[in-house]
Amino acid sequence: MRLSEVIGRAGAQSTRKVRLVKGSHLVTPKFWEGPHSYLVQNHDKRVIFINAYEGDKALIGTTDIAWDGAPETVAITNDEIDYLLCAVNRYFEHPLRRQDIVETFSGVRPLYDDGKGNPSAVTRDYVFDMDVSGGAPLLNVFGGKITTFRKLAEHALQKLQPTFPKMGVDWTAAATLPGGDIEGADVPRFMAKLQAQYEWLPRNLLRHYAQTHGTLTPRVINGATSLAGLGQQFGPTFYEAEARYLMANEWAESADDMLTRRTKHGLHMSAEQKAAFGVWLDGPAAKSA
Repeated sequence: MRLSEVIGRAGAQSTRKVRLVKGSHLVTPKFWEGPHSYLVQNHDKRVIFINAYEGDKALIGTTDIAWDGAPETVAITNDEIDYLLCAVNRYFEHPLRRQDIVETFSGVRPLYDDGKGNPSAVTRDYVFDMDVSGGAPLLNVFGGKITTFRKLAEHALQKLQPTFPKMGVDWTAAATLPGGDIEGADVPRFMAKLQAQYEWLPRNLLRHYAQTHGTLTPRVINGATSLAGLGQQFGPTFYEAEARYLMANEWAESADDMLTRRTKHGLHMSAEQKAAFGVWLDGPAAKSA
């Protein structure tokens, strides 16, 4: 369904347009020493990021391709793979090959169409369109990025302030996300306290819990006093206790929800391990308290 149809069903009209732009990424084994990330320029002057990712992996992206298909069918193309590999191999001595790719993923950005021809030149900013012709206000948001979601949400509520005069003031700038209320933002100190509290936790598992769940880690561990207390092990740092936590608190329902979206455990698990987790998830054990 096109944007104009969605707005039309709400009984409103808008001359604003969005432009769909596909961005694709590669995940490979990490191929350099140290915690550094890199920003390199490809032959077309676009910049490509090469980030350390998930400990022993590298995340490489992204492309900018005009997209006019259904968003749910988006996938990387061979040309995009070649483009990203070319960008990396212009700067690193050890060449990356197709067989080095662990995973690819693509997404569609609904960017505000400012009339510029080159997808890379289209604004990443957001634009509001308020329609009050129908009585109750309709606020349409065009464009934006996940990196600006907080400011976008605040600005949207500011636009609605006249309709909700008792709304209150902006408050999100100093707020933390769930699990992020680490004292003094001192992560090493926080991890040391966790290790003292859970001496039996292996270091890699402690790091995963601390980085993924933060101060909510005790809720994930849920009173366990040993690895056995965490239940069945599905992957290197993926235990039953975390799966149950994700289902109970983060609306996870499918294997992909837990292995790809809520966490990146899937990058560190074999096909056999993923299949075994799927069997557990579909079986009676996952449904029990």
